[in-house]
Amino acid sequence: MSLVFDVKRCAINDGPGIRVTIFFKGCPLSCTWCHNPESIEKTVEKLFTSSKCIGCSACVDACEQNACTLTSEGIVTDYKACLLCGKCAEVCPIGASTLLAIQVKKSF
Repeated sequence: MSLVFDVKRCAINDGPGIRVTIFFKGCPLSCTWCHNPESIEKTVEKLFTSSKCIGCSACVDACEQNACTLTSEGIVTDYKACLLCGKCAEVCPIGASTLLAIQVKKSF
């Protein structure tokens, strides 16, 4: 299995022509100029952008592990309890909670 964290369609910045660029997790290079540091870890990661959060608490209600808590500073995640199931990201109406990877089976 491979982890993909982003797919860019109609990419034109890295050479001639239009292409689809697939970004995989687990890059071993650790380049100092890396524009995708979220690609370095080989695991699924949860990303929360507090500036996007509207405080609706949909993620808190969806979390069966009670790992998400709404505070005055936004959502706080207890990563020891979090299973990275993605239910919080699925119900977030704004996209403040997201998972940085999806698992794909190699079929090539």
